[in-house]
Amino acid sequence: MSFGYHALGKREFIDQTLSINNTGQTSVVPTLAITAVDSTGKDLPDVRVTTAYGSDRGSLVVQHGGGYDILAFSGADAGQVADVRVTVKELVPADLPADSSAVEAQPADAAGQPLSKFDAFDQVVLKNPNNTAVSVRVVYLVYDQPKSGSPQQAVEVVPIGGLTTIPAGGTSSVTVSGDAKAAVQRFSGGPAVSVKTYFSR
Repeated sequence: MSFGYHALGKREFIDQTLSINNTGQTSVVPTLAITAVDSTGKDLPDVRVTTAYGSDRGSLVVQHGGGYDILAFSGADAGQVADVRVTVKELVPADLPADSSAVEAQPADAAGQPLSKFDAFDQVVLKNPNNTAVSVRVVYLVYDQPKSGSPQQAVEVVPIGGLTTIPAGGTSSVTVSGDAKAAVQRFSGGPAVSVKTYFSR
């Protein structure tokens, strides 16, 4: 596996992503140790690195070809982060087909009528375009509003439901409850939120 850190995403893409290149022939579940470094490559031990999709805790399934995670940095030296160093602590195989397409996440009201990610939605309807069943997790992300030229960071990462298996070509719904419901109610109507799915186990 190989990795790349991207502080600024291209237009309409997420900032602070970690690309994960999987050159193996099967999907895998990595557990990564991610260390923030400055522009000289020196460790920033006071900076805490967290992930949205759980590549540092064995939650993200990366198919052949690769995937990505979203990073956030906290601590007094967070503004000095220029790159990250990644070590693979564990790597286990997964049965996700290599050509699996992403699962669509559609926010909806309690009756199933589509809403936008900016609304106070009650559920997320998941649509599986693949011809095999897949398992995903859903997260609600809230981003900060940095000054121009600075990377945007996910300051709130709230799971919606748990691990959900969607049948081949089918749909499943995940109810927004607990902490997720509180977050959606609080940040609905805000300028920078998103609902993301990722392959998991």
